[in-house]
Amino acid sequence: MYEKSDKRRLYWLIDQYLLGKIDEPTFCDEFYYSYDSESNNETLSDVEQQAFAELSNVSSRFSQYEEDHKLDARAFSTVQELKQKIMETKEKLQEQSPI
Repeated sequence: MYEKSDKRRLYWLIDQYLLGKIDEPTFCDEFYYSYDSESNNETLSDVEQQAFAELSNVSSRFSQYEEDHKLDARAFSTVQELKQKIMETKEKLQEQSPI
């Protein structure tokens, strides 16, 4: 496992989610701690910065509760939106240069 400040942890989290080893709330919490709280943007390429920032936007708005989506569907990300953004992020990063 990587330190929370290590950008490789971000890639690892994406893989863990796509392999079904972690669920959405766990992914969002761990991504927040690793990217939003601990990452050093100086170690990220421009492509990584953009991709992770977009993923952060979706993951920070994620709610697993249907009640939240009924209150304001635009304010919260769904499971499908989160999964789609994670897959898009992985593809974008693989095009750049896989770790």
